[in-house]
Amino acid sequence: MNPTLNVCANRRMGAGSCAGSGSLDLAAALKAEIARRNLAWDVRLSPCLAHCGQGPNLKAAPGGPMLHGCTDAVAVLDQLQQEWRRK
Repeated sequence: MNPTLNVCANRRMGAGSCAGSGSLDLAAALKAEIARRNLAWDVRLSPCLAHCGQGPNLKAAPGGPMLHGCTDAVAVLDQLQQEWRRK
């Protein structure tokens, strides 16, 4: 099974939210970096992942971590590739 990166796209009015913190730009950057690295990974927009104040948030599946404060697609993919290599 290929990894799926679920990026929270929730926007809350009057409060911090992942979409308000740049998650849609992050999703686009992840897709571009995944293509550049020729990885068979999928990026999906997700409903709220319940950590709004720490966003943008991302849940990697299967069995991957929940990441908070994701703003740099290159750093996110580097971290996930290292983690999945150890497993």
